[in-house]
Amino acid sequence: GKQCPVRADKIIDYDGNYGWPEGPSFEVSEVKKAAVDDPGAKAKQEAIEMLREKKANERGDKLKKHYKGKLLQVSKANGSCESMDEAMDRMENHTMRWMQTVLDKGGNLGEAEKKKEVASFMDAINEMKLATLDFAQRSGMQLTGKKKAGGDAADIRSSVEGGLAEEVIECSVEFFGYIRQRMREGSIIDSRLNSTMEAIEGILNELHDKNLQLLRKLGEPRPPRSRKLKKNSDLKSEVLEKKKQQEEKDKPAEEAPPRPGPPGGGGRGGLLGRFQLLTILCTVAVRAHLIFNLFVSDAIQKGPGRGGARGGGGRGGLLGKQSSLL
Repeated sequence: GKQCPVRADKIIDYDGNYGWPEGPSFEVSEVKKAAVDDPGAKAKQEAIEMLREKKANERGDKLKKHYKGKLLQVSKANGSCESMDEAMDRMENHTMRWMQTVLDKGGNLGEAEKKKEVASFMDAINEMKLATLDFAQRSGMQLTGKKKAGGDAADIRSSVEGGLAEEVIECSVEFFGYIRQRMREGSIIDSRLNSTMEAIEGILNELHDKNLQLLRKLGEPRPPRSRKLKKNSDLKSEVLEKKKQQEEKDKPAEEAPPRPGPPGGGGRGGLLGRFQLLTILCTVAVRAHLIFNLFVSDAIQKGPGRGGARGGGGRGGLLGKQSSLL
């Protein structure tokens, strides 16, 4: 009756007849093996890690100097800098993954693929939104309640944090630009996605103004970039290069043509035939030599005119010996 969980849950109609596939149907899952055995990629990753560690040490020294050795503030600033580095990494990785998907599909995405792409856009933007709120809060920006003049707290950040925040803003311009480009190409209209991007861009624009005010207050220029700004064209070039390398790696190796045998030999069989012929010739030569020696020694022992009496028939005896040897 109504207590039956199958009948109570009518989201999926279990009573309907959905048919069955004509042939066997199996779930297909693609597993991409990480290229951990590639010595070039491993060396490159180690070099990147060493460079990051070196930059982190230099950054730590500057933060200690700015916060005058206050460990709590230095720890918070270090955490904020690491979060900004991770945010830029995520934006670049998301963009490259989306580009890879478009290349694999040949640019022709169906309705199901478009919905998955929009859902992936939304997930990435929500990650970006949480990170942006943390960066803005570090600057003293008022994020809750009604906005009012003088509601922001004092900005105690260092020039290192201000410079990294500027890099995040520049990276977000490329990130949002790619999403909008894909929405135009696919004729996608999503008001929630657009409103979330506009809200994040509003916070980042205000953060940009606070970064400029911070650098003027500290009397310091903007620090050098911690990394190269990768535009969407640069990311696409990297994706194409990786795809080309993967195709060359997956290409089956051409088999070497079989090596020709010795001329006129017919391969291993010809060589074996030659060996057998040589063995027969050697045997015949040895036997001929023995027969000749026997003939000479027998002629010497008999002497002239006495071969028929003592030799067992003369020439006939010699032929008998020859036949026995052969």
